[in-house]
Amino acid sequence: MGKLINDRVQEDLEKWLKREQRFQKIFSSPLADSRSFLKEKLKYYDTLRSRYGNGATREERTTLRLMREDRSAIERQLYPNILVRFAYRVSSLIHKEIEIQQEQRRDHANLQELRTAVTRLDFPENAISERHLEAKEHLPFTYQIAENQQMAVHWYLSREPDGTYRFNGYRATLITEGGPQRTQRFPLDGMDEITAGQAYNLLSGRSVQIGAERDRHWVKLDLNDKDRDGNHKVKRFYANYNYSLKDQLAKIPINSLANPGQMKMLEAALRNGERKKIELSGGGYLSIEANPQHRSIDCYREGQKIPFGQVIKGRSERNKKFRTNGRLRKGIEGIDRRRIIR
Repeated sequence: MGKLINDRVQEDLEKWLKREQRFQKIFSSPLADSRSFLKEKLKYYDTLRSRYGNGATREERTTLRLMREDRSAIERQLYPNILVRFAYRVSSLIHKEIEIQQEQRRDHANLQELRTAVTRLDFPENAISERHLEAKEHLPFTYQIAENQQMAVHWYLSREPDGTYRFNGYRATLITEGGPQRTQRFPLDGMDEITAGQAYNLLSGRSVQIGAERDRHWVKLDLNDKDRDGNHKVKRFYANYNYSLKDQLAKIPINSLANPGQMKMLEAALRNGERKKIELSGGGYLSIEANPQHRSIDCYREGQKIPFGQVIKGRSERNKKFRTNGRLRKGIEGIDRRRIIR
């Protein structure tokens, strides 16, 4: 889940210290004698106080108190005259209020960006909120998928130097009542962006087609093999693997799919990793899902898997009813061509 932040104030102060050490190597004069640098340090302290003052944890409040003591010492060094120091404090309060308003607008815009990224992956907008950003640990978002299944999602968020958060992906955990718990990290790398539905289908053991154009390929999680980080290893089947979902579907006697649009919808669902219920032309129903690894389609009847060859055989036997010693009637090959009984 990434690095846990126990003391955000300390982490930001350490960043400032590294910056101070870099400057010390560049410039010959001591930074403690530089008024410009000390003013910048005061501003930085004020920014941290504004950012964490209200929602600080107990440990962070201790760090803030020590920071305020150091800040007061720097302020006295810069403005030894009490009247000048008072004028500076008044000016600082005005600037602080302006900065607070700017930060609020920035944080709101940042949260909207994160929500846009989340909704693009088909998660609900409320899947990420202020509490995920303010929490000491990144809390999971859990939602119900089926009567006995839940999905828990941990967001991978990295903090930028300006205090905003960047969305780097998520870890999805499929929790099945009475069944195994499966988890997988799905990074946001622009190429393999896995949606919420696809993550569920992959963790359910099915295959999903991802990518675009030449990079379009099938992926499947090896649920029996994990790497050292606890992620299932990913099997990939590219175009040269020669799996055609359309050709395999053509072997199944599917009823009520004369409309090309319906067939496209079925194909799209199977490519997304879904299991779909179909009606057979000879009667009865099947649930099917794509199986690129075996260049086939997995078929289920009432939850029980049946061999694909058995489904094809059933179609072949039905086709025998149309065979006679007559000639072929003209028509569309494969659909309307039937032998006419003389």
